[in-house]
Amino acid sequence: MSKPVVMLPHQWRSILERIKQREKPSIYLCRNKMKTVLGFTVREHSEYQYHPSEHNSFDTASSVVTVRLDFYDEQKRTMFLLRYGNGQT
Repeated sequence: MSKPVVMLPHQWRSILERIKQREKPSIYLCRNKMKTVLGFTVREHSEYQYHPSEHNSFDTASSVVTVRLDFYDEQKRTMFLLRYGNGQT
């Protein structure tokens, strides 16, 4: 499996709209078909980013949500990047 394509949720929504125009609903609604036809599965990833505080002894953290496309075929990954651009953040 290759390195996932990482993007923000609004970037994924834009790409998904373009996929909806090109593909049958069964392809983007069914995870298994998406993997077979488009070569990837979609997952939402949430992680905490810590921010050191300059004014007091308490650090703060915020949650950052990204969408990750896990590709199972390097050629399909390349075609995705050519067709939809490099959505990496």
